Amino acid sequence: MIINAVMPNHLNAERSSYLKQHANQAVEWMTWSQAALEKAQLEQKPILISIGYSACHWCQTMSRENFEDSYIASLMNRHFVCILVDREERPDLDQVYMEAVRMFDQSAGWPLHVFCLPSGEPFWGGTFFPKEDSGQGIAPWPQVLIRISEHYRNHRDELVENSSNVIKNLIHANHTDSTSLDSWSPQLLIEATNNLCALHDDEFGGFTKSPKFPPSMKIDFLLAISESQYARKNKRFSTKVISCVKRTLDSMAKGGIFDHVEGGFFRYSIDSNWSFPHFEKMLLENSLLVSTYSRAYRKFKNPLYRKVVQKSIHWILTEMGDETTGFASSVYSESEEQEGKYYLWTQEELNKILGNLEAGRMMEQLEPINGVGKPQFLPRLNQDEQWNEFMEKNVLSQLQAFRCKRHAPTIDHKRVASLNALVIKALIDSAIALQEKSLLEKACTMADWMKKTYYNQDLIHSILYPQGGDDFKKTEPVLDDFAYWAESLLQLASYSEIVRVQSSKQFVKDAESIVEQCSRFFNDEQKAGYFFSASNSKSPPPVRKKFWYDHASPSGNSSLLRVFSLLHQHTKKEKWKTEYLQAQAGYSNIVKKDPEGIAHALTSISETTIGIPTLFVSESSLPEAFQKLGDTPHRPILLDLSENEDAFILELGDTRYEMNSITEAFETLFA
Repeated sequence: MIINAVMPNHLNAERSSYLKQHANQAVEWMTWSQAALEKAQLEQKPILISIGYSACHWCQTMSRENFEDSYIASLMNRHFVCILVDREERPDLDQVYMEAVRMFDQSAGWPLHVFCLPSGEPFWGGTFFPKEDSGQGIAPWPQVLIRISEHYRNHRDELVENSSNVIKNLIHANHTDSTSLDSWSPQLLIEATNNLCALHDDEFGGFTKSPKFPPSMKIDFLLAISESQYARKNKRFSTKVISCVKRTLDSMAKGGIFDHVEGGFFRYSIDSNWSFPHFEKMLLENSLLVSTYSRAYRKFKNPLYRKVVQKSIHWILTEMGDETTGFASSVYSESEEQEGKYYLWTQEELNKILGNLEAGRMMEQLEPINGVGKPQFLPRLNQDEQWNEFMEKNVLSQLQAFRCKRHAPTIDHKRVASLNALVIKALIDSAIALQEKSLLEKACTMADWMKKTYYNQDLIHSILYPQGGDDFKKTEPVLDDFAYWAESLLQLASYSEIVRVQSSKQFVKDAESIVEQCSRFFNDEQKAGYFFSASNSKSPPPVRKKFWYDHASPSGNSSLLRVFSLLHQHTKKEKWKTEYLQAQAGYSNIVKKDPEGIAHALTSISETTIGIPTLFVSESSLPEAFQKLGDTPHRPILLDLSENEDAFILELGDTRYEMNSITEAFETLFA
């Protein structure tokens, strides 16, 4: 079928760059809305939902191969009501349908494609589908469309039953069979650590087979548990934990998953030793990894970790935005429709830039990436420190100067509230590790910007689309927007006195206000946990979900564990201690079954179990306290001003100890 004229579909007025990319396709795309559901009901068509994001290579590939094909577009229009979703705009839809697709025994990733009843209830789905049979056992997209439409016409009852079972299972997974408040035992943390370490790849690092994603939350947990008295007294346990941390962080820092030229990590590696990445760069992963490497540097003082932190935070601050306007969500994997073109080098290019001798030396150490055209090379380090020094001094700066002349990948400039909150945490952690107060000042400035941009008394905006002087705000917040933001403010309140005296109490007050709103819109008053989507959502997903497990980002429920713990420590209000204990009880059974999936929660529980102290010091002693933080392993320590210039008071739980000096206080904490 030939379509002679392509009219703009329903996406033309959207602000999302991902949706706008599809606005002039022949597919009659709609957004997730009541209008789309009513159209499906009226026409009695199944719904086809495609979920992706701008930086995703396979999302772009599927769009070019399938959605821009006039025949395929006609199939989609004839048989389905087609809905396109930017997963960064609607993570609630993304996570609900992602969990549903996993129930169909399908791989789950992006692009995500879900076939639904006219009500939006899913009955089947998958991820990437090629236009034609590629010999890899994946059905071609046109064939999938025809089979699904025929099955819907001829066996609709089966699909209705299937979708009903899916919805029941989605609802059932909300409830964790939480136990009594006193059922949690510190021994569960030790068992979880042993189980996690047993999954570790001792050769290359990481905790899964390829493809490998940076396990920042798992490493954070291991770093936290390594500061426990149990770890200090059990050398075998401690040695194994530290071995896992170092192997994984070293491998990622030296591998191709890290951009050695300009800094920042790519989203994941397709091989087991972190050499060959997919090339999208995400604000999410990089913010988490800056915090992880900052904490690791404080413990091990490995200059490699310091370099990773320096390069990554510099990349965030120079390429993704700044603290006065917020930070963009991602960088496309493609430039000029080729994945990785901006980052890869041919032999001829390396010879031209470095000279034949140095280029030859470099290529001897690198395994080429073979794709379409000539073999290409991606800079990385290895176990030879002389080689690594050669790369740092002789190669990377020259490649950077040349790369600046290339056509850079497009940046998705949407400012997502939850992601920007993670940047605040990254700024705080890197400020302490690098001993750069300017980064802590940026964190304070950014907290001010977020309050002005996203917050008012009645609602929280989830996304800002910068449009010059006419910024557009989108309001469909999810739990993560509230939880991450409150968590970042409470972490900032712990250290903000160092650069902004008398600021801590306001940051705590702002965090408490956000949590009160969070409780109003997301709390389940009958059972443990908070829902991911708000009770007042204007266009809710087909089922309200609670998410207990971490995925690429920490689960909102696990983030709230730290929020409640820190709120209790800051305010001394018993209600926050009760909230913490109730939230902890929600994880008491999960930790026995799947500890590797709840690492962020385990980090929070570990830190609270070890104890979160408050150190009261004079204003004149704050610089010394800042230095001591950088000299010691990461442990949440709340810094506050003492009323007496000469007093140093260490508060642990309900007990206060008078210290003779800051040095004595830190020696007591890390004895």
